[in-house]
Amino acid sequence: MPTSANRHPSRDGLLRDALGQLRQQRGVTIDAFALTLNDMVHAMCPHKMRDQPAIRSFSVVDAACTRAINAWRKRIDRWSVDPEDGGTEIPAWLEEPWVAALEEHGDEVTRIDLARRHGFLGVRRPQEGNTCACAFAALGAVSRETGEMMGSFTGLLDDGALDERDAAAAPEALKDIDNAIAALMGARELVKQRVLRPSLQVVGD
Repeated sequence: MPTSANRHPSRDGLLRDALGQLRQQRGVTIDAFALTLNDMVHAMCPHKMRDQPAIRSFSVVDAACTRAINAWRKRIDRWSVDPEDGGTEIPAWLEEPWVAALEEHGDEVTRIDLARRHGFLGVRRPQEGNTCACAFAALGAVSRETGEMMGSFTGLLDDGALDERDAAAAPEALKDIDNAIAALMGARELVKQRVLRPSLQVVGD
């Protein structure tokens, strides 16, 4: 998925654009994203959701469930639209759940782009689910991002030198290097989570 960092200087713009990319390229519906975001907000900052029930907590789709779904969907609709077009600013507390919900639907760049804006290196959360599938997904990300990095870095060396004449192409090369590092760190976190942590024992137990 292409990064939107250059098109949207604001954090809100990047978050909205990432959702738009998922809808356009992966067919993710607003309803599906809204349900995932509801899960994430209740898991990460439940104190912000005292007035909004957890949608999955309803055992039947009755009137109360329908009201909760519609109320939440309206909030998503407002957050998904730029304030200049009648929408609402995305609150700071919603950033992490929003990014996590994007990742659940296949986004791989928004966390990295947001971190880069603050001078940090973002690492995607290890995926939940089948270990083998997650491992191959992480390996695929490493292969893809290191391939991009090799291409852009090789481009810097086309003239046989690496100097100030490469200034115009350097930002893209640095971005690709960061993405490759992030993919490697994501694979590292997956190994730590799935292989090492289950075997850790507290001394004295």
